[in-house]
Amino acid sequence: MAEIKQRSLEEVKTLSVEEAVEIMRQAGIVGAGGGGFPTYFKYKSPLPHLIVNATESEPGYWGDKLLHKEHLDEFLQLFDALKTVFGFEQISMGVHEKDREWFADYAEHAGDGVFDIRYVPNTYALGEEKTLVKHATDARVPRFVDTPDGIRRPGMPPDVGKVINNTETLLNVYNALFLGKPLTTKFFTLYGEEIETNVYETPIGAAVSEVLKIAGLGLEDSGHLSVLDGGPYLHDVSIEAVGEGDAYVRRMTNALFLIPRGRQGKEYANIETECPEDGIVSLVGKISGVDLPLGGGLLKPATPLVCEGDEVEYGQKIGEPVDEGFSIGVWASVGGAISTIENDIVAISGGAIPQEDAEAEAEATMAGGASPRGEAEPFREADSSK
Repeated sequence: MAEIKQRSLEEVKTLSVEEAVEIMRQAGIVGAGGGGFPTYFKYKSPLPHLIVNATESEPGYWGDKLLHKEHLDEFLQLFDALKTVFGFEQISMGVHEKDREWFADYAEHAGDGVFDIRYVPNTYALGEEKTLVKHATDARVPRFVDTPDGIRRPGMPPDVGKVINNTETLLNVYNALFLGKPLTTKFFTLYGEEIETNVYETPIGAAVSEVLKIAGLGLEDSGHLSVLDGGPYLHDVSIEAVGEGDAYVRRMTNALFLIPRGRQGKEYANIETECPEDGIVSLVGKISGVDLPLGGGLLKPATPLVCEGDEVEYGQKIGEPVDEGFSIGVWASVGGAISTIENDIVAISGGAIPQEDAEAEAEATMAGGASPRGEAEPFREADSSK
């Protein structure tokens, strides 16, 4: 098994496909949005074209754009390494027309032969990955495909030779391959009613109410607000009424969006926000406790490596992926004592939210329980004879 450790660009380039894939699996990387599809699986059978989804289509979001602004050098190194390790014929960044100026620094490097930029319309569409393929390439993802085992499933980008990852997912890949850093934190935009727009880096499993309190929201006076995990179009209800119940930050939480209780997210489709002046604000070391799911959704639960009462350090591995199905390594996002391990939820330092709420969070997916882009579907090869 390839070790998760610091590597230079030259050292990363010497990794085999199998080694790089296993590092992603052990590091616990899943899609940072949508249904949280395990990233390593997309790279097991290399395809010709990697597309970076840098469109950040939900109104009001700033997380991905800030990550690209702050980590230009890291992304350039990653593109170079991925092209070598996985043999991509092309790496492309999908960028909205309105964001040309924001990505001007990338455009200066796009002629180096490693990657290019594909500018796409400033529209949002459900099934965003398929839409991105449509606007950024000559290919069209089929609506359905038939597999050799008789399954008809929705068409996906791999059916036309495309691998798609969003910005944060690829930064997590960089962290694992180059820095030896597993997935422990989540970047998301906090915005909406009665709150200042900010982008936070927060330990996975942190209580939403604790994040809101740190952000300056008076919880006891905010029962008229709801919190959506997501944006106006695609979201789950994170907290129905602030101060009455709680939720935690998930691996695929892109935003926490506050709206008046009883209103619909799509009523805010035209919302505009300003780029946060403080850039990305880290809450690492400022969160009191977390709930970490060992599995959930498509993921088979990892085998716990700790017991109740154990003291763990930040970044310590606490779950070993199993060989059956999709499974990933799980790492402590805060330091402290293991409070409980119950129903595949590891609570550290008292946990973040009540156990039953934590279990519900582990099973939830975007868009009210349905995967919004199809990336959470287990990928089966299509029957090319049809």
